[in-house]
Amino acid sequence: MEKMSQSPNNVKSILTLKCPKCQKSDLFCNKNLYQPKGFFKMPDNCSKCGQNFMLEPGFYFGALYVSYGLTIGLNVAVFVALLVFDSYTVTNFLILDFFVLLATLPYVLKVSRSIWISIMIKYDPNAITDYATQNKSK
Repeated sequence: MEKMSQSPNNVKSILTLKCPKCQKSDLFCNKNLYQPKGFFKMPDNCSKCGQNFMLEPGFYFGALYVSYGLTIGLNVAVFVALLVFDSYTVTNFLILDFFVLLATLPYVLKVSRSIWISIMIKYDPNAITDYATQNKSK
């Protein structure tokens, strides 16, 4: 039986795209961020704790708002970086921002889904053992 950590690390779970309930299983089937085939494919349930990842139809539309916020944060970071290095021009900003957003888009889209489901589903240190016990009784 797998030993569960007693101190949850929600930020690590979100950034590594893990199940918010057990923090062990992957949220996405395709781990490669830059492979478009099956990019958003998620298993229906967590393989370790059985948590349903498809809570309701259209559930992940809320992740669009999270993605918007993260994108604005990246825009601000690019702007501040250009100001700090005394290189700000509108042209420099647009070019650098385009490449930064293009490079980070796949991760931002997936991490926004991870943040969204983590808002709704809380960590349970007994999730895996409860799921195993529940499945033994069937």
